[in-house]
Amino acid sequence: MDETVTRRVKLSERINAFVASDKPLRSMAVNWSKKAKLAIDEAGSLSLERVEIYLKRLPKKLDGFKIIQLSDIHHSPFTGLEYIERVVKVANRLKPDMFVLTGDYVSHEREYIAPVAATLAKLKAKYGVHACLGNHDHWTDADLVTHLFRGEGINMLVNEGFRLETKRGSFWLAGVDDYMVGKTDVTASLKGSFPDELKILLAHNPIIFREAARIGVDLTLSGHTHGGQIKMRKDENRILPQRKLKAGLHTRRKAQIYITRAIGTVVVPMRYHCPPEISLLELRSVE
Repeated sequence: MDETVTRRVKLSERINAFVASDKPLRSMAVNWSKKAKLAIDEAGSLSLERVEIYLKRLPKKLDGFKIIQLSDIHHSPFTGLEYIERVVKVANRLKPDMFVLTGDYVSHEREYIAPVAATLAKLKAKYGVHACLGNHDHWTDADLVTHLFRGEGINMLVNEGFRLETKRGSFWLAGVDDYMVGKTDVTASLKGSFPDELKILLAHNPIIFREAARIGVDLTLSGHTHGGQIKMRKDENRILPQRKLKAGLHTRRKAQIYITRAIGTVVVPMRYHCPPEISLLELRSVE
């Protein structure tokens, strides 16, 4: 038997021995089991992100105006009402000036809409709770989501906006319908606004940021991405589909967007290196 054949036989014997042994498989199973437990536990955790956002058109007297953003609640068998109630309690303790909700309140089942609407109605702020729709809301029942949220006193903005007036100043607050179902109309949401006033837009899907920036929106608040939801390593690719804008604060020319990692989960009830997020956004004026 020549040397090449001998090497092939030895390599084959090693591979067969490896496959026959259950140690590698057992080790792999234990490793993935630990990661799965951590991912399930992380999905039930909660983190707070405090972010200062500097805006040139923010009235000086509104410097320090605080907004809490919650998104992608996904009330379902995976994200229970008890957990959502804990999120609401924590958020209320932070005493923001205003709450904004940026879509996907349920995943697929209509029976989860009323309970999550009633729970989110417990959010209390001086300048109210304002919301927009997400793709899962449409895939479930967008009309029912809108009806029940408005019935609970939550201002659901569907391609519309208004001037939020305070004793310290005002700005335009708008919300658009969801991009994935082809119903987004940013222009309509800005109808009635002044050319030179601060404009804040609630848009579930951050893909509309380029358009919003082009037509004068100062700050877009979005969710949808879940920040990737599952990352095998902190700084590596997510398992869920990649997007250019995943999470955090981003700038395009004079416009900015904040994308929250959000609250709930989709596909699998897990998060890994990407915990659920309550976003506390503090608006700061710029000279």
